[in-house]
Amino acid sequence: MAEVWIAAAPGEDARARGLAEVLCALGFKADAAPPPEAEIAAKVEAAKCVVTLWSAEPAPVWLTAAVTMALDRKKLINAELKKDATPALFHAAPRIDLARGDRTIFKERFGALIVELDKLSPTKADPAAMPAALAAARGALLLKTPEKKSGGLATLGIALVALFVVGFGAGRLINAIRNGDFQFMTAMADAAPTSAPAPRPEIATAPPAEAARFAAARLQTEAWRDTAARIDAESAREIKSGAERGEPVAQALACLGHLAGAEGFLPSPTAAREFCDASAAQNQPAGLYYSWVLRRAAPHAGLSEAVARERLAEASRLGWTNAQIDYAQVLAGSSAIEAQAEAGRLFLAAAERGDARGQFFYARWLRDSPAGPRDPTAALPFLEQAVTQGQTDAQHMLATLYRDGIGVPRNEGRAKALYEMAARENHAPSMFNLADMLRSGSPEERARAIVLYQSLACMRDELRIQPLAVQRLRALQASATCR
Repeated sequence: MAEVWIAAAPGEDARARGLAEVLCALGFKADAAPPPEAEIAAKVEAAKCVVTLWSAEPAPVWLTAAVTMALDRKKLINAELKKDATPALFHAAPRIDLARGDRTIFKERFGALIVELDKLSPTKADPAAMPAALAAARGALLLKTPEKKSGGLATLGIALVALFVVGFGAGRLINAIRNGDFQFMTAMADAAPTSAPAPRPEIATAPPAEAARFAAARLQTEAWRDTAARIDAESAREIKSGAERGEPVAQALACLGHLAGAEGFLPSPTAAREFCDASAAQNQPAGLYYSWVLRRAAPHAGLSEAVARERLAEASRLGWTNAQIDYAQVLAGSSAIEAQAEAGRLFLAAAERGDARGQFFYARWLRDSPAGPRDPTAALPFLEQAVTQGQTDAQHMLATLYRDGIGVPRNEGRAKALYEMAARENHAPSMFNLADMLRSGSPEERARAIVLYQSLACMRDELRIQPLAVQRLRALQASATCR
């Protein structure tokens, strides 16, 4: 059983699953699966905390009854997706407004939710995972959901349970749930023609190991090729099954699978576009972002540049880290100072979440952008943070600053060490600069320089560096044998 159960009306099941995924990434054991009627009491009893998402969706009777039981057990947290959506019946439990889209306010409110969870759950949130989790939570909870008309018996959940609580007492209601005598109430709501079908599982609410494999916190910062490489035959079957059921995360992953020709998927830009279109239509940030990736990697797939860019901008607005960085790069290429300033804000947002690529690009923006301070010294803290995460572009940039004494005192030893870090990852500019620094040094350094030049001379895709490496080898009376 999960320590944290996310309970929500059927119309909010996607947000509930998204929040459960975020909490799992923070280290909590969370799920958002609604229990069978006979298991409501066991579900509430087993959970250390019940987080209920309140919105404009009508609450079914089973949900209201479960929340009543959670309130009695002092394990209820009310999370509001619409301001003041928590019924008065449950105001005795903590209430947290998560409806505000402003990043600063949302960060404060989401932090308050985690504080309440830490009080109730034996597991405590991982602070290192918080920046990525915050971004994922905004994306999950602020997703637009289609408005649904509802009425009749399906809307009577709160009123019915309130009547039973007032007339017969919460204890009697709880005993009815536990003993299975609550069915006559839920049958009324289930009979209503407007009631939503039971939510179906998808990648985001798979068992913990599978959820961790394709958690939003990882997807939104990982290179898309790396994500595709992690798709194996088993996960491909689950992704396809979820995509066929219309689950937006699975559709986004199916788009990626077809684009990359991952295991279990045929390479097909057309099929990739269809799945990306379906996921994007549900405003899923992964589907919106992978649409942009698809346009870049397979421009013949039938997705226009305008649509791809519009989806990229929307994924960025929803807080998807990779989308923020890529959209910021688009804006940074504009001649408009306002666009370049917005690029800086997006780079900073990604950097603040601890994303190494965001830290590098924000450092470069601080150094070079006309909308920024053009101050290499201001870039140093962000470069240092990215370097510790192994970001090769940051290692190269910081090495160059130390080599030339720009923004920092000149330090050739530090520069060589940083170039070496990036060179080990075959970062061609770092390999070349390091070789140039070593070629006139000791015999050992000269030998290392020759090895680096030889590697570069065989990199046929390095059209500018490769010819220079060949020239350097000739000057050192050496050559390269490329296979």
